[in-house]
Amino acid sequence: MHIARPLCVLSLCLMASPGAALDVKQYKAVVVDTIIAIQSGKIDVDALIAQQETLVQLGVQGARDYAKEHPESAPLLTFVADEAPHMSDLTLPQIEAQWHEGAALQRVGLNIHDFDHFSPELSHMDTMVHPATAVIALRDYKATGNEDDLDQVVDELSEVVEHIKHLN
Repeated sequence: MHIARPLCVLSLCLMASPGAALDVKQYKAVVVDTIIAIQSGKIDVDALIAQQETLVQLGVQGARDYAKEHPESAPLLTFVADEAPHMSDLTLPQIEAQWHEGAALQRVGLNIHDFDHFSPELSHMDTMVHPATAVIALRDYKATGNEDDLDQVVDELSEVVEHIKHLN
């Protein structure tokens, strides 16, 4: 396995950052725990999936709280939070198209390209999308043993940590 960025991710996770409506401290602690577990080589896939599901739940709560404080963001964040529990039912190509590329947003008349990539809205959205993608990658790893799936989990968590830095 070639996880090139874990130490960088860990240091980013440990840095304090404000997180509008998101429990950043708890979120980052789960990210760190996940990366350490993957690095250890003693993979308990079910435990890692449970950790990612916790991240999705934290993301949902953060998005809902943010939407209450910022009603202009409510259409997007309410839709994403409502759909978050079902995201991990998709395949990797499906979640990529529907959520990373934004096709699902068209169902409620939104276009992902109308938002800045690091806007609070998309950053909150990514606190749900990236760990849901990690769940899918972990399930794939459990089925195949392909360590590229573990690399994808670390990549997903690295991306979401970058988004968290933009929540202030």
